[in-house]
Amino acid sequence: METNATEQPSPKKTPLWTKSFILAGIANFLLFFSFYLLMPTLPFYLTNFFHVTNSQAGLIISGYIACAILIRPFSGFIADSFDRKTIYIVSYFAFMAFFAGYIAATALIFFILIRASHGFAFGAATTTSNTVVIDILPFSRQGEGIGYFGLSSTLAMAIGPVIGLMIYDRFPFVILFYGALISGIIGSIFALTVKVPPNVRPKVKETISFDRFFLVRGFPLGINFLLLGIPYGMITTYIAMYGKYNGISGGVGTFFVVCAAGLVFSRLFSGKQIDKGRIIHVITAGTFMASLTLIGLFFVDKIHIFQSALYYFSALMIGLSYGMMFPAFNFMFINMAENNRRATANSTYLTSWDLGIASGVILGGKIMDISKISSIYAAASLVALAAGIYFVTVSSGYFKRKRLR
Repeated sequence: METNATEQPSPKKTPLWTKSFILAGIANFLLFFSFYLLMPTLPFYLTNFFHVTNSQAGLIISGYIACAILIRPFSGFIADSFDRKTIYIVSYFAFMAFFAGYIAATALIFFILIRASHGFAFGAATTTSNTVVIDILPFSRQGEGIGYFGLSSTLAMAIGPVIGLMIYDRFPFVILFYGALISGIIGSIFALTVKVPPNVRPKVKETISFDRFFLVRGFPLGINFLLLGIPYGMITTYIAMYGKYNGISGGVGTFFVVCAAGLVFSRLFSGKQIDKGRIIHVITAGTFMASLTLIGLFFVDKIHIFQSALYYFSALMIGLSYGMMFPAFNFMFINMAENNRRATANSTYLTSWDLGIASGVILGGKIMDISKISSIYAAASLVALAAGIYFVTVSSGYFKRKRLR
């Protein structure tokens, strides 16, 4: 029998690798794999097939994330108010089905509508997926479980773009859409087989309030996570241009593979540290490590030897630092909420991150307009440093006072 996360923690070490936990991880990998399969190739499709400009392609693609941000609070509210397994399956199937829409979209306006709607489905599916796995996990191993579950999306991030670019170089683009659709179909089958304990819902009907859509008590943590998202948005968006500017061999694909390796490695040990009560230490170390690493990226174009080594070492350290912080912050948000508000907590956690990423993209572009591209990483380092100081002085104490578990 699988352990319900709402039960009191047992003194014995409860099983983590249950059948449903493994199935949920596979379903999550396939969801993100289909997403990352298209991520690096869609700009080529839009410019070649629909003949849009690069800026127009960027606007269409960014609309996907904007719609995901808009839907998260509502999907969290719905997942807390109704049966989570049902909402999980419906949102996953919707996410999968929109890939067929790309195949059918022969007019630009239709493609834009499909892309925006797909963003809504992605936001709902990822919010409920994160919440379902929390329901499956035993409380005593929650941090470890969150860390391992996150590996599924990390591996998809490392593998998806590489395979997507290989398919793009060898086959018609429609094969990519079919590949993403098949990945989604297989993932939805795995999602169907996940057994989720029924979520606790209030017996008395609650009034609709702002707190039903956003975890208000988690806002101080949300500010912190948003600040950490800004440097990450700068890295993921402008690192390819930075590598090309400095003539780094290997390309952006290698940077992200090395970064993913760091993410995987850190998740393997950080979750256990969180369950041992060292969450403050994990996040503090992660934030200041990220700040120092970003200074290293800033100096890549200032040196003439070991440029590539510093570039890829920075990728590894970025992965290590953020891999430590992702499960830790997720754990904090979950433990700031009642069990019947877990989806709302996850929604606030993911929305904070998405807003940080979007802010980083915008801020990085503004910096490039007025300064050298390396200045992006100096600014990113300062933001990460500010996030670390904010965590030590505000968030850590706030979490200790306000946590429910």
